[in-house]
Amino acid sequence: MKRGIVLIVALLLLAALGVGVLALLPDKAGLPAGCQAALNKYLNYRNVTLGEGLSVKSTVKAEKPGGLTQDVSLTVYGDSVFYQTDEDYQESSGDAQATDYWTTDGRRPLPYLPEEVWCALLSRSAEAPEYGVVFVSLHQDIYNADWVVHEVGPDSFAPGSMQAASDVGCDLEVDR
Repeated sequence: MKRGIVLIVALLLLAALGVGVLALLPDKAGLPAGCQAALNKYLNYRNVTLGEGLSVKSTVKAEKPGGLTQDVSLTVYGDSVFYQTDEDYQESSGDAQATDYWTTDGRRPLPYLPEEVWCALLSRSAEAPEYGVVFVSLHQDIYNADWVVHEVGPDSFAPGSMQAASDVGCDLEVDR
């Protein structure tokens, strides 16, 4: 009887150790699907509509998503049906029906703090490569959730964007 209890306790401790080790391993699955879709729409908008030539160098999940506050976020990009954004891809498409819908829908302000934040290190093709950061975040209230992209300054390629990435716990290294 005592052997059985010792065996059960040993197995439980081994299972707990295994879960702890798995929790410490980096996530190799990449960006969540909604996050990737939001980032792709942002890049498409900036590259196709504005002709900027941006590409993603790396992405990192923020360790301190609470650092992305409403005061830090300058411009929010997205086509959320739930939340207001500064730049709506639907309005930019020139689709009259979409524009009428988006201007009369009564969407709510983004709830802060975001549930999850990913930092995307961007590269802009130029004579000398430039690097900047945008934040793809999941905002959620009691009923809805959506992914949007935040720019934290007037220019994503200003040094302030790299500092903001550090503030939310993203270890982005340009030389990776």
